[in-house]
Amino acid sequence: MILDILQLREFHHISLLGAGGKSTLRTILEAESARLGEARTFQEIGASDGRCLMLYAPGTLVLPPETDCAVIVVGLGALDWPIQEVCAGFNLKREFTAEPARPCDEQDLLSIVQDTLQTVALPKERVRVLLNQADTGALHIRASGLLRSLQNDGIHAAALSLLA
Repeated sequence: MILDILQLREFHHISLLGAGGKSTLRTILEAESARLGEARTFQEIGASDGRCLMLYAPGTLVLPPETDCAVIVVGLGALDWPIQEVCAGFNLKREFTAEPARPCDEQDLLSIVQDTLQTVALPKERVRVLLNQADTGALHIRASGLLRSLQNDGIHAAALSLLA
């Protein structure tokens, strides 16, 4: 169950940040909560226009006051694609606008997560990172370094696929 993988069972007002499958994530989490008879609300923050990654402009990431946990969703499907095609708000980051056609790599994903963490007004214990679209063994391997980096920084992170 994704609620358990992301360690969300103790939270009741969860904000979903980012892109790449977040509507699917919300649907799955709502269904799991309903099956368990546990009341939770899930709020999607930001519009990624269907892209795997999202950067938030300063002052635009405003969580509802009742938010007790935020889940940053990062799509591994962005890897090896031009950053301008896979990242909503790519123009907010100088490194991305300098080379918008360069392929997205693991360091870019980590950078986007770190930027989002800086804008979330919650302690690390109340933030989760979901590396979504881990649909193949190769993507799981590529995600492993990201997971280690995030976990070493005290962030609970998981890599999985939301595909049925």
